[in-house]
Amino acid sequence: MKRQRLVTPVVLGIALSVVATLSEAKTKFIHVTAQLAQLTFTGDPANPRRGDRNINNVVLFDESGTSVGTGMASCTIVSDPPLETLEECLLTAVFADGQIIFGGVAPLAEVGASAQFGILGGTGDFRTARGEVSAVVTAPGLVEVTFDLD
Repeated sequence: MKRQRLVTPVVLGIALSVVATLSEAKTKFIHVTAQLAQLTFTGDPANPRRGDRNINNVVLFDESGTSVGTGMASCTIVSDPPLETLEECLLTAVFADGQIIFGGVAPLAEVGASAQFGILGGTGDFRTARGEVSAVVTAPGLVEVTFDLD
């Protein structure tokens, strides 16, 4: 009886560590720099108001500076002063092997601003994509983007 009680926690512990290891192995990071190519703002950029839209296209570069895809976003201003000005965005990154679709709420894209988005899905190699996307504005028109795929 005592041996069986010891075996069960040990087997369970081994199983949990194997599952944790497999889970970690499945995580994939993709890091790109997004460079603004086109931008349309449907209101006054100096005075954004609820309902204004920010629509843009970017070129995605890997760490060596090679173009690896494109991206696009459609964002709507959803709050303005006296609240923090925020926009709700639907974004798509297009790579040779498929697309990653992500979205959420973010502050205006000013240098130093950062945002977290949820991955909603994808196509091709990314058809089962889930996870998060982190974006940090590093310079006017440049955003460092990291996809943390589960």
